Amino acid sequence: MTRQLLPELLEYIADRHPRSMRGVEEAIRVSPERFTEIAEMFLGWLVKALGDDGIPLAADAFVQLSTDINLAQARYEVDGSYQNKSFAEVYANHYSQIDTMNEYLWGIYFTHFLWAHHTEINLLYADAFLAKLPAASQIVEIAPGHGGWGAWALYRLPQARLQGFDISPSAIQIASTVTRAAGVADRATYTEQDALDFTQMPQGIADGLICSFLVEHLERPEKLFAVVSHLLKPRAIGFITGALTAAQVDHIYEFRHESELVKMCEDHGLRVVQTLSVGPARTLPKARFLPRSMALIVQKRTGEFF
Repeated sequence: MTRQLLPELLEYIADRHPRSMRGVEEAIRVSPERFTEIAEMFLGWLVKALGDDGIPLAADAFVQLSTDINLAQARYEVDGSYQNKSFAEVYANHYSQIDTMNEYLWGIYFTHFLWAHHTEINLLYADAFLAKLPAASQIVEIAPGHGGWGAWALYRLPQARLQGFDISPSAIQIASTVTRAAGVADRATYTEQDALDFTQMPQGIADGLICSFLVEHLERPEKLFAVVSHLLKPRAIGFITGALTAAQVDHIYEFRHESELVKMCEDHGLRVVQTLSVGPARTLPKARFLPRSMALIVQKRTGEFF
């Protein structure tokens, strides 16, 4: 009998972090059957990567990350602006700290499915992006982070291949670990590189492109959309997510309106095919800002009107 890992996770959170169970239950209710399918997939990779210690390690990291984000959002409500304004600040205080980054990425790995609004984004990713890609797609992932998005694409598309680019050594290491655990590492390559440097990136190579929650980490986010357009083949599709009025230690660029992301896509040769903007069911009392996650399915235009 296949080991069921989700009950182990739920038992651990209920025992060690009972205050976090309400949010987890909200995520399950979005789509119980599909939540279970996605959670078991991600948990299976986690345990293969880290062993039985993986569930408590990532669960603890997830709870700590969620707490830190709530505190950052509270400060944002008071200050009206994000804590850091430049990549240099974030790099010095966050990205350069290897132990901190490892814990952070495993915490993010669990937000992928334990946050209800991210469960909604998962369903869009599966149904409106992965389901539309050619079977033997060449996929590019910009800033794969924990690697879960790309591993899922390769797991779903057994003839596809993926190239990932990230400036973080921790992200490269963890993404490689996850793809090995998923059994798809032979079709994934990761390069430590600034993907926003046009001079190093080939043109028109991607049938599909993934870029999850990078844009808010950039001082000049418009460069990302130019690179997405540069990498996609004509009429090929991309999946992009971003955070709006959502404070976090490494968020730099403050998006306030969904239209800002749409406009950046349109300004750089991308047609916005579908969008989804979602936020948590519960916010801070009397909050001015709703922390949102937005997903966009985009297509490389071949002319002014397509």
